[in-house]
Amino acid sequence: MNFRPEAILSLIATAFSLIAFLLMLEESLALRAGRDPMTNGVRAWVRRFPRVTYALAVVIGMLLGHLLWP
Repeated sequence: MNFRPEAILSLIATAFSLIAFLLMLEESLALRAGRDPMTNGVRAWVRRFPRVTYALAVVIGMLLGHLLWP
């Protein structure tokens, strides 16, 4: 099987969109039920581990730059 950069980028974008949608859905359901949403935990984790978050952002940027650079 041969994966092209366009297919990989499309898969990454689709996965990111699905994750964002699920987080927004969970947040609206949690606020309706009167409990803390999961995004509060994500914010706490990002603030607790800023170097890991930065490294993850760099890796994602490198991957996207590699796939999109002509």
